[in-house]
Amino acid sequence: MNVTKNQIDDLNATLKIELNKEDYATRVDDALKGYQKKAVIDGFRKGKTPFGIIKKMYGKAVLVEEINKLIGESLTKFIQDNDLNILGEPLPNEENQKELDLNGEHFEFIYDIALAPAMNVKVSKREKVPYYIIKVDDEMIDKQVEALCKQNGELLPVDVIEGTEYVKGELIELDENGKAKEGGIHNEEASLSIYHIKDEDSRKAFVGAKEGSEVIFNPSKSFPNKTDFAALMGISKEEAEKVDGNFCFIVKEIKRYIDAEVNQALFDKVYGEGKVNGVEEFRAKVKEELTNQFKGHSEYRFTIDAREKMVRKNEDVVLPEAFLKRWLVATNEGMTQEAVDKDFDSYRDEFKWQLIKTDLIKENGLKVEDEDMKAVGREIAAAQLQQYGLYGLSNEQLDGFADRLLQDEKQRANLYDRALENKVFAVLKDGFKLEDQEISMDDFSKLFERK
Repeated sequence: MNVTKNQIDDLNATLKIELNKEDYATRVDDALKGYQKKAVIDGFRKGKTPFGIIKKMYGKAVLVEEINKLIGESLTKFIQDNDLNILGEPLPNEENQKELDLNGEHFEFIYDIALAPAMNVKVSKREKVPYYIIKVDDEMIDKQVEALCKQNGELLPVDVIEGTEYVKGELIELDENGKAKEGGIHNEEASLSIYHIKDEDSRKAFVGAKEGSEVIFNPSKSFPNKTDFAALMGISKEEAEKVDGNFCFIVKEIKRYIDAEVNQALFDKVYGEGKVNGVEEFRAKVKEELTNQFKGHSEYRFTIDAREKMVRKNEDVVLPEAFLKRWLVATNEGMTQEAVDKDFDSYRDEFKWQLIKTDLIKENGLKVEDEDMKAVGREIAAAQLQQYGLYGLSNEQLDGFADRLLQDEKQRANLYDRALENKVFAVLKDGFKLEDQEISMDDFSKLFERK
């Protein structure tokens, strides 16, 4: 076997692979013997079919399969041994590749490769990048306090229905005369949310009702979702499809969700007993948590600005665009040449950024350890839990979530990529001069509207 490289220009080359019989014959024979052991062919016991018959039946298919494997191995080895920094993967040459003759013994394959250009990855403190710090004002704190009050409220008994309550009672199906329907639906443990009633007339019928009140309404109009309707009736969804008409609801219990008050009980519930004392400390703690939360926003914006800065530093770098367009079409199912041509500006920037990252990783010897991935796992878990109002969890509390992510192969790969990218941006953050700019949340959001 022989692999030779032909340099076309600074960015393009071809690799020619020549295979002789001795390169693939043993592999093909071994593969055919494997087929022979498993083959079940009429007239022969399993594994006893003569080798000549197996070769006649499967020989060419196995030859193609083994040659393809050998080509892949040869390309990978040559690229690694010669430390070639390529873009994409090798593509079959469209001009000089000879038609494959499976009756011959000598084969030649020609592949196009694209060579990565040198990128400028030097950074210095003379280069400035904005670092936006979101200002936490009283309005933000007020909204967060309001949210915490809602999250930590509770259902409390009330005397009268005003329109948002949860109600329990007895549900009785009525006939056309407004009397209890004989053999009709009767649910003594029915419950519903007034707030979620879709029919305005039915909602109004409940407003003002008290314990013991009888409310006449049409549940099928009130709850058009048949799953909710069936749950109210205490019947199956299939049975609910056939039910219509008025029902009587005898109110037995009324509860309303009451937001928590801003007092010590709330402080203890949110942050732990005695950890925060008084309204001023509570608001200060809320501000601290919002500030920490917004650091993630600031970091994310920095990654955008730093990446743009690095790509602009390399705007004059030329890429092997003809090859890359071919590669994008060849490796993306459904991708058309027209679509690639239309969007290639964004593809070009992405290719450059990937090259910049690769060079930064090499020049700075960046490596990812398990603890780096675990730290990213904690960040992901913390962000997810914050959506449910759980803030300020310790690393020990988040470790369980992070460990579960690491055990999943796909998630582990994602954590590795994110941890490596974090290290890349840490290098840029340390290298550039950051210009701190305090900004409102509204103005910060507008930064992402720029075209």
